[in-house]
Amino acid sequence: MDKPKPNPRDPKIKMDAYIIMLHLRSQGWAKTTEIWKLLGWDQYLSEMARQRYAYINHMIMHLSEQWNEDIPRINAFIFKKEGKCTDYPRKCIFGKDNGEQPTPKEIAELAVKIAAYPKWDKITEIFRREAFEAA
Repeated sequence: MDKPKPNPRDPKIKMDAYIIMLHLRSQGWAKTTEIWKLLGWDQYLSEMARQRYAYINHMIMHLSEQWNEDIPRINAFIFKKEGKCTDYPRKCIFGKDNGEQPTPKEIAELAVKIAAYPKWDKITEIFRREAFEAA
């Protein structure tokens, strides 16, 4: 997979993605509303949020291929409402079709993989470099 290229009409994507990753590293988790507040957005900017999450996801997929490692994708935890995954993670991360949702056990197992992955600081540093090169 090639390195992701954010929308050229929005050069802030890389910096916002870095801020999100930095926040996740410091706190361990976040609610979507917390990310909006962190970035100074309101609830109507959900499309912008999806672009940032997509960039993070594609960068993780790129690094996973580049390093030949299974890096867990954090956007599995973007929910429409309590415990309901959005379509992309439901299909592409959990492999669920026809509206089927992952079980709480499947979600918990992925959460353990994310928590145990040892290179999040290295990945966050890559996001930092990307953000400041874009600036």
